[in-house]
Amino acid sequence: MHARPPRRPGFRWIWAPLVGIVVFSLTVGVIRLQETACAAVAAPPAPDTGPAPLSARWGTAAYHRDWSEVLCSLGDLSPSGYYVSLSEEEFGRASLCGSYLEVAGPEGVVRVQVVDRCRACAPGRLDLSERAFSRIGDRREGVVQVRYRLVHDPRPVPRLAVRVKPGSTRIWLALLVLGHGNPISRVELRAAGRDWRAMRRGVDNHWVISAPGDGPYRVRVTDRFGNRAVLRWVAFETAAVQHSEVRLYGTFRRPGNSALPSARLPDSGPATSPAPFKVTSLCS
Repeated sequence: MHARPPRRPGFRWIWAPLVGIVVFSLTVGVIRLQETACAAVAAPPAPDTGPAPLSARWGTAAYHRDWSEVLCSLGDLSPSGYYVSLSEEEFGRASLCGSYLEVAGPEGVVRVQVVDRCRACAPGRLDLSERAFSRIGDRREGVVQVRYRLVHDPRPVPRLAVRVKPGSTRIWLALLVLGHGNPISRVELRAAGRDWRAMRRGVDNHWVISAPGDGPYRVRVTDRFGNRAVLRWVAFETAAVQHSEVRLYGTFRRPGNSALPSARLPDSGPATSPAPFKVTSLCS
């Protein structure tokens, strides 16, 4: 009777753990790729919260006379108006366009509207209109020391208005929001039958969106301090400024023109942004 040769040890106990490790590694890699996709694709544009002198700060001020072209795209400005241009650092991405600063100098105090960027100005250097400068200092001195701050809820409370940028199409739309007083942090657009979509602010102070859909549109404006208002009928017209009776802050509003977020209003839904694809496993 022949003895049986001993059986060689099997390798199944080795392969099983290896297969498990490989599957786990691939799963982790897919999850990380999906997480990256969520952050890069699903996130809407962040609110514009650029630098702002919310508390008073010291600086210097000079002046100039030509305000015919300004980066905030506010149109033809009166040469006798009260304006200021800011350093690149404080101007940011047009974050303060249309808002107001209170500037105190050796001879008085003046309120000025932010309308432009001063490339040659260091942080803390203000470039005022000639009339504004004459309210706080002697023009013969050229430069004076000042203390300035952002005005919160400037009065009288203006009414919101919108201008469609010339050259806008059904593929690409740019809006200029006027009459807001406080710095704007967010603008959203809603076409008929669509959700709210966040717009992106350009350095020229226009809020831009692609594929806006057919007008008329609803436009929701939010300022730096959380005030919110909805313009309910913005036509696709580039010929003129479209004025409204809506104020962003400071007055009682009926529900139809409410600047307060409310669950009862259809305009209070979350803004969404278009994405090339949708990740359903991790982005909910």
